[in-house]
Amino acid sequence: MSEMERNEAQAAAVETAQPAGHIGTDVLFSAKDITKTFGGTQALKGVELEVHPGEIVGLVGENGAGKSTLLKIIIGAQPQTAGTMTLHGKPYAPKTPMDANREGVGMVFQEQSLIVTLNVAQNIFFGHEKDFKSGPVINWGRMNKEAAEVLADVDITDIPPTKKVSDLNFATRQMVEIAKVMNVTKQSGTDHCLILLDEPTSVLNEAEVENLYKQMRKIADRGHGIIFVSHHLDEILHITDRIYVYKDGTSVGSLDTKDANEAKLYEMMVGHDTTTEYYHLDRQTVPQEEVLLEAKDLGLHGVFKHVNFQLHKGEVLGLCGVVGSGAEEVCEVLCGDEKPSFGEIYIRGKQMKFSSPKQALKEGVLMIPKERLFEGIVSTLSVEDNISLSNASELAKGPFVSAQAVREQANKWIQDLRIKTNGPKELLRQLSGGNQQKVVFSRALASGAEILLLNHPTRGVDVGAKEEIYALIRNMTDEGKAVIVLGDTTDECIGLCSRLLVMKDGLVTGEFEAPADHKPSQVDVVSLMM
Repeated sequence: MSEMERNEAQAAAVETAQPAGHIGTDVLFSAKDITKTFGGTQALKGVELEVHPGEIVGLVGENGAGKSTLLKIIIGAQPQTAGTMTLHGKPYAPKTPMDANREGVGMVFQEQSLIVTLNVAQNIFFGHEKDFKSGPVINWGRMNKEAAEVLADVDITDIPPTKKVSDLNFATRQMVEIAKVMNVTKQSGTDHCLILLDEPTSVLNEAEVENLYKQMRKIADRGHGIIFVSHHLDEILHITDRIYVYKDGTSVGSLDTKDANEAKLYEMMVGHDTTTEYYHLDRQTVPQEEVLLEAKDLGLHGVFKHVNFQLHKGEVLGLCGVVGSGAEEVCEVLCGDEKPSFGEIYIRGKQMKFSSPKQALKEGVLMIPKERLFEGIVSTLSVEDNISLSNASELAKGPFVSAQAVREQANKWIQDLRIKTNGPKELLRQLSGGNQQKVVFSRALASGAEILLLNHPTRGVDVGAKEEIYALIRNMTDEGKAVIVLGDTTDECIGLCSRLLVMKDGLVTGEFEAPADHKPSQVDVVSLMM
């Protein structure tokens, strides 16, 4: 959906989706001092949230602010480490999403959770088939009739309950999911339910957005509460009654939507200035003239298009954008994980077409992935074996890899990167998150790649480990390597990078020079992202 279409959708939707004006004074749901720790990393630090009957509450914040983690706790997909929740004034502590459903809480996930091989009615009543049994046989006719009534409740009257979900478009599937969630929560027997919507408009066109807003307001008008997460601040400002802002896992504050505007929300989300010492700005290199990588009109169907930039030797280029902006997929194309639909990639002036990451590595391009536990490391292998994954052939003597060379290489990187381990033969899974990430960096550096794509390089590591990783990135550019960074926060991108490309909805919306002595404003950058 283009930005112009989205703006038109907002204008049309707001006419039919004005705030209800009769929000209940009772508290439907509250979360107090919610903390969530993963290993040594705090994803949430004393978060607060309150929802009243008939209220649509918006949650905003950058990637990694804690929004998704909080929703998973509310729906019972994860337990909180500390803190309490109440629903209808009573303690609320679901252990599973089914527990949450039974108490009147439902969630429409961004990825959708319908089973595409089943039909619409089977999805709506999945797990409740026994309600339609006559002896051992399911009364499909009665299920289809009740499914039609559930669909009509969200204004879907042209989709047969017997239609297979795989034959529906994304927007219709989403409305079916909302109908399913509404039906499931009704089974709780409570008057007012709580519905969680995670990025529901990300791939909808203007008519579909307008219909979604209409359904959201209809749900709220019946006294139910809605928590609405969106990276688009214009959506938040048009449809919500109140807004909570989160940053780095903490509650920055809340305000009535009528008192909010985009500028104020940007300022709340940003919160502080870049710290010179933290990002080692005194070591930021000035990019050289030599171009190592160039993207010309690069695109991937349905994801991003018209991406153009040059990456210079000794440069750290930041790609800034929220989830769905296309920034991560640009890196996947550059490293050979995805084939571009159009456009060209040049390495040192020579056009390249990568069929795999292995081929990209041969040309000196390597990506450190975001999900290191699944893509970046083999946790059941030793530290030394993990470090040698990208250059094992160089350590071989004849057909066999030299165990001595593997050991010597590992000892070098353990010392150089100050990896805390009991030795090169220790299993990687026994290391802390920060030290695991240092092993991933060791592997990248040992590979000899000149162009490194760092996809959220500090995700899941503590503050001390982050600073050491920033120093490693400065080491890379000192050696003339070129780096592309997808940071966890705008602050991180600005602090690390000498130039920034900002992406939104698959397009580059802005470019900022970011020399060490003249960094761009976080507010200016964020305003082009959301």
